[in-house]
Amino acid sequence: MQINVLDSSDEPNATYFYQNSLKDIPLEGSFKNKEFVFIVKHNDTIREKFTLKKVANTNFEGTWNNAQGKSFPVKLSPIDFTNYKSTLTDVYYTDEKFDLIKLKFLEFKKEKTTFYKNKTIDWYSEKHCNVPFFRLGDNFSENSKNKVNAVLEKIHIKNVIWQLDCSTDNNYNTGGGISFEADFTFLNNDLLGFKVFSDYYCGGAYPDTSTRGYLIDLNTGQNYELDHIIAFDKSVTTEKESSFNNWVKYRQTYFAPKLYAIINAEQHFQKPKDNEEEPCDLTDLDKWWNAEGWIYTEKGIEFTPSFPHAMRACQETFLVSFEKLKKYKNPKFKYNLN
Repeated sequence: MQINVLDSSDEPNATYFYQNSLKDIPLEGSFKNKEFVFIVKHNDTIREKFTLKKVANTNFEGTWNNAQGKSFPVKLSPIDFTNYKSTLTDVYYTDEKFDLIKLKFLEFKKEKTTFYKNKTIDWYSEKHCNVPFFRLGDNFSENSKNKVNAVLEKIHIKNVIWQLDCSTDNNYNTGGGISFEADFTFLNNDLLGFKVFSDYYCGGAYPDTSTRGYLIDLNTGQNYELDHIIAFDKSVTTEKESSFNNWVKYRQTYFAPKLYAIINAEQHFQKPKDNEEEPCDLTDLDKWWNAEGWIYTEKGIEFTPSFPHAMRACQETFLVSFEKLKKYKNPKFKYNLN
């Protein structure tokens, strides 16, 4: 269990999970007369209730009750995180201590083998949730399997943890709050491109979706970001390699205007007139073109300007051919764009 008390608030909250399911169960709470009360409430019915008091400064003791009348004593003590380590910091947060515990219990199993461009793809599942994902199969080189499968496993773990954490206050987390679908978009002797589509509702006003593209070096296992591949100016940088301010400056000054110009040369975007109720103004560089989705495909790179959820109907994907991008290839990217 994780208990959060902010600024001496009388409305703390908590989350807990069972070792056999690993799925988050959120709790709303109160604090009165030195007693914490945490409840799971669905449709105005209290499904579970923890009543806890702090003892010995670090421990909690009390009871748990449910709507069916069951009751158990509860004793909580701080977790020693000495044995909870993670090597996933290059893929996901993983300084979240709550999730470090879940990593200890994940179990992956090979489910099936498929083929893409005559290459074997092994698909794996995880015991506690429904998040299928792939690894490179037998007819890839041993070097590729060793380097790339380690990266693919980290991506798989990231998605698994996301589903296990995806809970709402109105229902128990059954693992159905988020789904993933992976599709291959590019493969040659050196590079593997794929995309992961996610459809999720983890609380809040609306469900949402997202698509992320990946490009992985089959020789080294490097997971390329877009700025590793395309450079519209020598000041190109990645957020990890430099300061966030430098990344934003490059995006605003060079990336957004140049990408827009390339796409607009074919699309001929028009700015809405003052009397038109048209929110999808794709001529607004500062709003939509600085942070975009991208997917590396056989024909070029697909770019999708980023719109907020309320304007998601405006979202459209544009394919820019490798031929148009060749002269903007990052000199540090050692492969041809084709």
